[in-house]
Parts: sequence; C-alpha cells; structure tokens
Amino acid sequence: MEKLLTVVIPTYNIQNYIGTCLESFCIPEIMDKIEVLVINDGSKDKSANIVSKYVKQYPNTFILINKENGGHGSTINTAIPIAKGKYFKVVDGDDWVEKKAFLNLVLFLENQDSDIVATNYYWVDEQSKKRKIEFRHPFSNVIYKKQYQMKEISGKAFIKMHSMSIKTEILRRAKVKLDEHCYYVDVEYIMLPIPYVKTVIFLDEFVYMYRIGLETQSMNPSNMRRNLEHHEKVFERMLNEYKKYEQNGDITTLNYYNIGLGRMLTSWFKIILSFPPTKYSKQILKNYDNRILLQYPNIYYAVTNKAVWLLRNTNYKLYYLASLALRIKERK
Repeated sequence: MEKLLTVVIPTYNIQNYIGTCLESFCIPEIMDKIEVLVINDGSKDKSANIVSKYVKQYPNTFILINKENGGHGSTINTAIPIAKGKYFKVVDGDDWVEKKAFLNLVLFLENQDSDIVATNYYWVDEQSKKRKIEFRHPFSNVIYKKQYQMKEISGKAFIKMHSMSIKTEILRRAKVKLDEHCYYVDVEYIMLPIPYVKTVIFLDEFVYMYRIGLETQSMNPSNMRRNLEHHEKVFERMLNEYKKYEQNGDITTLNYYNIGLGRMLTSWFKIILSFPPTKYSKQILKNYDNRILLQYPNIYYAVTNKAVWLLRNTNYKLYYLASLALRIKERK
C-alpha cells in the first residue's frame, strides 16, 4: 500500500536516543499514513533491539532494515528505491519530531502536490535542553501555505535537510546517490534534486528537533577538523555539479547553488581557522578562496559571513587573530 510519507531514520549506535526518536512518530491519527524506515547501519549496540520492539507493536508503520556500515549517505541510498511514501523525509535517529507539528505536516501533505514542503526546526542543546531557532523565516515576507515556483525563491531561500519533505519520485528521477563512508552528504541530499524541483510550499511549523552538543556529531569542532577531507570531497562534487548548470544555463539551479555552496565555503573557512595557525594554513586559505573567486565568482560573492569578508578585505592579515578568536570560542 502506498503511504503519504516515508520517514527514513539513519541509525548507528544510538541506543540512548533511538527510542525517543521512534516514540515521536507514534501518533494514532496518522500512523496508517506514514512508514518509518529505520536503516540500521551496522550498529554494534542495542539500537536494533529497541527498533524491533516498535516493529512488533506497529508492523504497518515501522520497518527495520539491517545493513553493513556504509555511513549516513548509504542509509539514504538504501531507502530511496524502496520507499512507499509520496513524500520522503530524513530524521536522524538521535533527533526527533514534535508530535503536534508533525501531525499538522502530515495532514497538510494530504492535500498537497508541491515538489517540496518545507517546515522549520529547533536546535535542542543536549545539556541545557534549551531550544534555539536558526532562522525564524526562510526569507523576508514569505507567505506560508502559498505554492511558490522554484525560480521565485531560488536566490532567497535554502532548505536544509531538517526542513525538507520532498516527493520521492523526484529523488528517483534525479537519480540521487550520495557518497558513502563520508560525512556532510546532507548537502548532496538537499542540492542534487533541485534541478528537478518546480514548486515549493513553506509551512509555519517547527517539526524537527535537532539535538546538538553530542561528541559524535559531524558538526562537533574536533570531528570537523578530523573530517576535513570529507568536507572538501563533497564541496568539490557539488562544484562539479555547478559547472553542469553553468553550461546549460539553468539560472534557477545556479541561484540556489550559490547560496548553498556559499554557506559550505563559509564552513570550510571555519574548519581551517579552527586548526592551530601556521603560515602554511594561511596560504591554503588564501589560495583556495582565490581559486573560488576566479572559477566561481558568484559562489565567492554569495558568502554573507562578516568574519570571512573581514579576512578578505584585509588580505587575510587578520588570519592569526581570527583563528585565535575561533579557538577561544570553541573552548567555552
């Protein structure tokens, strides 16, 4: 039976969190409308055992798929061909959804045919439990529940994985296949389908609860330094995708990619600055940034971070000070 929404739960050694995640989907009014695909990525703890209890209790909603470890991208690659939902949403197994907002999202999807339905999310600090909003609105003067053409919003909004519910058929038509054994592939997931997206609707609901402050997260500063090569691998892949749309003149996709890749370039700056400062690292920073300016000027100018522009405008003379400031902030 076709479902309205497939929720994919990438799972790896998160026995302390997976129960909270799965319980958030136990909403009687809509459980027959959704499927929750838990892709167990070779966990060695009790994650799969916890999931099995939900599969046994709610066999028409929860499905457990065990596979060898392949990384976050491999779990999504596994789910796309077998998803039964009209829409597709990824919720990491150490995160969860707010029940009322998720209920409203699913009920809203019943009467929609937009390619993407975008909602909001909270950052939830693991220690303090405080919620924080990254962006209150996707762009200025947004009209919620209005169907936008992609070309209307491609230079104004960037829809992150936590926000996005996308038609499953678009992922298949775009032949989305993410890099495996690699971090930061959420960028590939949210950008590769964009050339196939024609319509977008924004719904003013805070659906996704994004847990922050875990040592295992890819955005943890020490992990970002350790996985710098992964970041650069994904960035280079998306730059190659960018070239394709330069060649065929797809302005809508290029405008969208400018925002996303500008954000990713800013993240790369932060990773480099978080290393102990050296002349060698400073030269790497300058050379890489100058390469983007020469080859991808629109991406270069899409960067909005004030600290990056301060470095650029001083010919990177503030490199050592910026590195020190970032590392002091990290220790707090």
